[in-house]
Amino acid sequence: MKINRGREAGASSEDRTDAGSFTGTVWADPVLREVPGVNVNTVFFAHGGRTHWHRHTQGQLLLVSSGAGVVQSRGGGAARIGAGDVVHSDPGEEHWHGSGRETMMVHTAVSLGLTEWLEEVSEEHYRAALDG
Repeated sequence: MKINRGREAGASSEDRTDAGSFTGTVWADPVLREVPGVNVNTVFFAHGGRTHWHRHTQGQLLLVSSGAGVVQSRGGGAARIGAGDVVHSDPGEEHWHGSGRETMMVHTAVSLGLTEWLEEVSEEHYRAALDG
């Protein structure tokens, strides 16, 4: 059994802006990483912040704790999400998520299996998802 008291011992928040998997200002606070096949992060998206398209071999859960944003699966419509919402992505489902234009969002992401990062969500696609 392993207990973490809010974040992984010795870990610090990471600015993910230049990580090649996020657009805009995004900070990740590692909660749990030392369990094979499970990666847990609390992620802060400043307004306009978002992930690139990606997928997880065993799926993902997002637990939105603050703010508001949007999530979208490849080929599907975008959905607005906010505090209290729980989002489940099936294994292999390509998707992205992030904050709104004028809102921030915080969620805890429970990523299962490997994460494969894909292309950036274009500004045009992001705007269309928010306006749709």
